[in-house]
Amino acid sequence: MGTTTSKEEAYESASTSDPESGTERPSAEDEIARVLRYQNNYYKVLGLDPRTCTAAQIKRAYYKLARVIHPDKCRHPRATEAMGVVTSAHSTLTNSTLRAAYDMYASQTDVDKAGADSFHQWESKGGSQMAHLPPWLVHCLAHPILGPITMFFIWLLLLVAALVFLALFLCYMVVHMIFWFLCCFGCGGHCWPRYGEGARLHARRQERFMRMLHDYEAEAMMAKAKGEPMPDPNVFFQNWNIAHPEVDEDGEVPFASAAHGRNQYGSMS
Repeated sequence: MGTTTSKEEAYESASTSDPESGTERPSAEDEIARVLRYQNNYYKVLGLDPRTCTAAQIKRAYYKLARVIHPDKCRHPRATEAMGVVTSAHSTLTNSTLRAAYDMYASQTDVDKAGADSFHQWESKGGSQMAHLPPWLVHCLAHPILGPITMFFIWLLLLVAALVFLALFLCYMVVHMIFWFLCCFGCGGHCWPRYGEGARLHARRQERFMRMLHDYEAEAMMAKAKGEPMPDPNVFFQNWNIAHPEVDEDGEVPFASAAHGRNQYGSMS
């Protein structure tokens, strides 16, 4: 028991001084209070300059703080909470893409203001999409001068793209309706496979075509079973069309097929 107490006292005494600089290090309570006060400002949390700090400096500052406020070494009731902030600051600032997104968040939010949205809240509101943008674009958007200019051109480009899409859609609809009216006035919709009589005609022709294929397959299987040569498809289809002429809904042969001797498949009937 006495050994454990002496170790904790030795750690606490070592935590109040910085061996590298020889100056007094802030106590764990002071560091925790500072971290929680500036928890949205990751640079202040780690005590770094946002303009010049490097990845090595970020890592060094993280380990320096962890030695003081880590819950395994600090008995402060809010040590776990403060350590979570420090860990988030380290993981964000050591990732170049996340750091660029954080810089944009910091440029749009008063990070030192009490009650301001945290970086994670900002991400959940749409800021996380910035992580998928090219780093140069994120840096431009985070810049106080280039940011608004870049956003203006982005919105302008989106507006132009929307207008082009709308124009193409209107052109398609106009052409579509023109052909639809021409078809209705020309043949009464007979050639239009999606509407009215054209749809019914298309369904009958599909059914007729499938019956013709089925009969050909049966004929081919019979010839194979007898050891005879396979029937010629063109001859079979021609003979089948003669034996099964196309009829309309009333069971009559259409005038065009009877007059010209051809059906919709192009075979002589």
